[in-house]
Amino acid sequence: MEKNRKSGKSQERLSVIIIFGVIFLLWIFLIFYFSSKSPTESSMQSHFVYKLLKKVDNVIDFSNTTLFQRMERKLKMIWFKTEYVPAEMLIRKTAHFGLYFIFGSITTIFFYIWKSDIIVSSIIGVSLPALFAVFDEYNQLFYNRGSSLNDVVIDISGSIFGMILVIVSIGTYKIFNIFLKKSHK
Repeated sequence: MEKNRKSGKSQERLSVIIIFGVIFLLWIFLIFYFSSKSPTESSMQSHFVYKLLKKVDNVIDFSNTTLFQRMERKLKMIWFKTEYVPAEMLIRKTAHFGLYFIFGSITTIFFYIWKSDIIVSSIIGVSLPALFAVFDEYNQLFYNRGSSLNDVVIDISGSIFGMILVIVSIGTYKIFNIFLKKSHK
């Protein structure tokens, strides 16, 4: 009976590893899909997102809030060293951050489930996306797009924040379980 339960847990763990492995690979392909677009296609994508956000802003009116304006100014100063850049450029850099935030999160989760080691998964959760960020920028050269060290830094910062979110979530979950087990005794 005990052996069957362990076998079931092992199968379940393997299934989760495979699912996150597939998600991990799909995310890599998604990133390279975006980086393999021509400058015109990439510009059209960011312009589409800009127009979509403007429509949402017309309904919700979030761009007139103090929080949004401060955050926009802060991000422009961090990423461009000036606040006088078009909104579409901010959207492009935010997309870099967001894609790699998710990539860092997925990578950290995948390696944590696979290796059950928080330190290894943290290191790989940042270093692997960082390596892909460099390849991503290099790949853009083949599609007549510029390559930017600034984009790599933004990508890495996204993966760092994603990894931190996952590690804090795992730690919180473990602490919660410890207190839960103690309260049941």
